[in-house]
Amino acid sequence: MGTRPCCRSCRHCTPPIGQELGWCQLRRLPIHPELVGDLWCHHWTARPPRLPLLMDPQRLESMPRNRQLALADLLEKTDVPDRTGLPDRTGLPDRTEAG
Repeated sequence: MGTRPCCRSCRHCTPPIGQELGWCQLRRLPIHPELVGDLWCHHWTARPPRLPLLMDPQRLESMPRNRQLALADLLEKTDVPDRTGLPDRTGLPDRTEAG
């Protein structure tokens, strides 16, 4: 669900199901499914997000909480060539040697 104001994301509207019309509870108007993402009125109030349940709360308590997400273990380590387009510095004098 996007953050753009529309009847689909309004707390006062019942979204349409399939080809069935939606319903604006404040204005008492049916809302066509093809227009629900484009219509909105000055009564629009953001609908709270519907987040999925992750797992049983008792099981969550037993899991460690101070863990950092480690993506490096998931990524394959490959030899990636330099694609910066910058010239190679080989053969140039070291700045510490200039003097």
